[in-house]
Amino acid sequence: MIRYRKQNALQPEKDAEVSVNLTPLMFFLVGFLAMKALLRTALSQGE
Repeated sequence: MIRYRKQNALQPEKDAEVSVNLTPLMFFLVGFLAMKALLRTALSQGE
């Protein structure tokens, strides 16, 4: 998870925090690369 916090010392009510969760993206990327490798080996076995 990535967090970015912007603080305003003069006006604390304007503090902002943004958080991004990258875990689903990582799972998708790993699964995509695994399936790509699996398909590549399966297709090369047929030749």
